[in-house]
Amino acid sequence: MNVSQRRLHYLYESARLGTMRAAGEKLDVAPSSISRQIAELESELGTPLVERGRRRLKLTEAGELAFQFYQDRCAQQEAFLSQIRELQSLNTGKISIAVGEAFISERFSDTLQSYMQRYPGISVGVSVSSTNEVVRMISDDDAHFGMIFDTSRDPKVSSRVHLPQPMKVVVHRSHPLAGKKLVELSELGQYTVGLLDGAYRIRQIIEQSEQEQGIFFTPHLATSSLALLRGFINSGSGVSLLPDLVVGEELAAGRFVAIPTDSATLNSTQISLVTRSGRQLPIAAFKFMQYIEDYFRNLAPES
Repeated sequence: MNVSQRRLHYLYESARLGTMRAAGEKLDVAPSSISRQIAELESELGTPLVERGRRRLKLTEAGELAFQFYQDRCAQQEAFLSQIRELQSLNTGKISIAVGEAFISERFSDTLQSYMQRYPGISVGVSVSSTNEVVRMISDDDAHFGMIFDTSRDPKVSSRVHLPQPMKVVVHRSHPLAGKKLVELSELGQYTVGLLDGAYRIRQIIEQSEQEQGIFFTPHLATSSLALLRGFINSGSGVSLLPDLVVGEELAAGRFVAIPTDSATLNSTQISLVTRSGRQLPIAAFKFMQYIEDYFRNLAPES
């Protein structure tokens, strides 16, 4: 049986965008034509692919299989063409990655520049997003791979590398807490606390730890800006809860001190390098991922 790739494409875009109308607008095809082609694909395969009578398109189990088949085929074709280009020594192409803001640092920039200098024909797109958005981009093949704080809960996204990155109390070296070996979360109520807002996975984990210990912080500063939070800590009076990777440069320079807490939840957090399960990456993306793996291992906390 030869399955129409055009009809699979229509089904794929309809499912990805949520409606046949949205798929028609993207593909510049009438929604009625999209509907007709999907119906013919169902006839061709001998099974329903979409559930009828819904406002938003929902795939049947067979439809999910068809969606996954088409997605895998597109990824394999991309990888195949990349390999052909490499064999022809074209050394050109585009790769896309998605990362959490916590990873953006001088060390990450150095890793990126090292790769781009070695492969000057490759253009790299870097999207900075929340953990949930990074996972969505990987699941939908909008990015080749991603970097997130914590681990993915999406079964379509798997961790290629994951490493411990515990969250700690971070203060300026002049702060009264700087000399402590361990800080109990209950102590932080005595100090001026600044935290990331709830869009960050970091804050969500802090809230989980609060619930476990029956402690509820009222931050003096709540922000979506890591730069602003670093400035708050640098003032000398500010206290925050962050993983080392967010303040790595300040820790290395001796300006900040990171102190472990008594929270099992905060002590068990991780960072992950993620890809869509089963996706074969183009050669350029795979080589860049190897660079990022080395970057990740350099972020592992010292024992």
